[in-house]
Amino acid sequence: MDNRFMSVFRHIIFGLLIIGLAAFNKGSIDEYAIILLFLFVINNNLRFFTFRNKKAFVFISIILEIFLSSIIYEYYGGIVLFYFILSILDGVLFLGDRISFLVGLIIYLTAIYMIKGTSPEMLTLNLGVITILLLISYYIKREYHKKLAAEKLYYKLRDSEDKLKKANMDLETYAESIKELTAMRERNRISREIHDSVGHSLSTIIIQLGAIEKMAKKDGNAAAGMAENLREFAKAGLEEIRMAIRELKPVEMEKYEPIIAIENLTKQFSKHTGVDVKLGFSKDKQALTSHESTVVYRIVQEFLSNSIRHGKASKVNIFMNFNEDQLIITLRDNGIGTDELKKGMGLTNIWERVEELGGQAQYSTEKGKGFLLRVVLPLEREYVGEQYG
Repeated sequence: MDNRFMSVFRHIIFGLLIIGLAAFNKGSIDEYAIILLFLFVINNNLRFFTFRNKKAFVFISIILEIFLSSIIYEYYGGIVLFYFILSILDGVLFLGDRISFLVGLIIYLTAIYMIKGTSPEMLTLNLGVITILLLISYYIKREYHKKLAAEKLYYKLRDSEDKLKKANMDLETYAESIKELTAMRERNRISREIHDSVGHSLSTIIIQLGAIEKMAKKDGNAAAGMAENLREFAKAGLEEIRMAIRELKPVEMEKYEPIIAIENLTKQFSKHTGVDVKLGFSKDKQALTSHESTVVYRIVQEFLSNSIRHGKASKVNIFMNFNEDQLIITLRDNGIGTDELKKGMGLTNIWERVEELGGQAQYSTEKGKGFLLRVVLPLEREYVGEQYG
């Protein structure tokens, strides 16, 4: 509970208690009354500020307060309810449910004893208010415990989040280490293969060239035959080099190079301009020919340029949907848009490139609603990778 609020609340109750004594006193306020009031206040403050976590002391303090209340009311009067407000509140908040129930029962009996000479209506009123105070106190206690449970859960979740972040960082570090180690092993393997194949081929060629050089001085035909054999051997060595390079750069990597290039384009554009660019793909992807790759790259590049230069956009969404024989590219920005669009050089270039591939392009734009471009490109069914030579 908030100590500051409860402290102010207690002093208010003490003030109301004194006012009640002054207004409804049974006898003159003498030094004994002042001593009893001081004992009442000191006992209450000790209970709340010093020993409220010690249930035995709290219980004894409340019983003592009830006893003091009955004496002060018996000889000096006052308002019955003001004597028991703090006892009810502390009994419910600082004691267990069974002991607080016992305290409530003692307060009921004491209140009945203190106002036994009053009318039934006054007795009912006082007991009713005491009941309401007990219920309010139980409600405050319940809500306070809920708050504590929520705070405990919050800190537990935050601690778990910190642990998850640390674990994630450790996993990322581990993944990077594994990635680097795998790359090193692969480089070592390929370097060994290149050394074994290329080194052997070059060594043999050097030896054969020396032999040809000597033989050419004696027998030209024999030297020509050796040169022909050496040419075939060199071709075989070159093919081994090509195979090693293809292992270093597999066909799958070459297949997806256009997509990687577009990803790099969007990342660099977002980094340099601050525009939030989201690039998405369908699950199934197909390879693009060199011409198709160039067209797609230029379309994306031109759209990004127009989005920030003309549309003043802050977000761009691009989705590439690969069908069996089509690539559908949807590009949308959140720019200012326009109701009257005039094709400039950029859009004209896009249309010309799309038409070269036999595709179609459509756009949609309105003022304040951004710009939408949809491009449909037919794809070649078979992909033949570029040969190394």
